[in-house]
Parts: sequence; C-alpha cells; structure tokens
Amino acid sequence: MLVVFDSLTGQGARFASKLEQNTIDILDYDGEGSELFLITRSWDFGKVTDEVAEFLETYADKVVGLAVSGNRNWGTNFGATGQKISDQYNIELVLKFEGSGFSKDVEYVKTWIQEYKEARL
Repeated sequence: MLVVFDSLTGQGARFASKLEQNTIDILDYDGEGSELFLITRSWDFGKVTDEVAEFLETYADKVVGLAVSGNRNWGTNFGATGQKISDQYNIELVLKFEGSGFSKDVEYVKTWIQEYKEARL
C-alpha cells in the first residue's frame, strides 16, 4: 500500500514515515499504485486543502483509508477535514491524531493497514 501525505509543517510526513510503508508527498504523486492510504491535515475549521481536493477529484477511488492530523484545542473541529472527506467520498476515516502522532496512533494505523491487506487476500 502506498501512503500519500499532505503536509504543511512536516507532521503528516513524519507520521507517514513511521508506518513502514512506501510514502509519497501528495504533490509528487503520479497515479501509481492501486490502493492508497491518505494522510491529510485539518485546516481552517475543517476545510479540505486545494492539493487534497485536486488529488481526490482524480484518485478518490484508489483511497481505501485516511488519517487526519489536527489539534484537540479546536474541540469539535478536531480532525473535521478527515470527517468531511470520509463523508463526501465514502472513504474510511481510520484515525484523527495530534501533531505527528503518538506511538499508539502509529500502531493503530499500521494494524489497520495490515488487517486491510489480509482481508484482501
């Protein structure tokens, strides 16, 4: 599985690098791979970034799961971008995480990816 990340401050990239999967910045993605896991970020009270919106217009059918970084200080808006994407594109929102994620967050997503792969065999 290829992990595609959208990262402004590097936190999404750091999270992606811990997943022990092939990773690529959303700006460098060229359409390769049949199953993608998207890591995105919350922005401006749940808006989807232009980069992610453009990516999803073309590749949403390849995205099997997503995780979103955010800050719990935003209360109900924490990870709102991920929920918006999940609702609009019917993509499973696997996790909302803070910063570049805690060890338990990384393990949760790694387990989800492994179980997804095993279920597809």
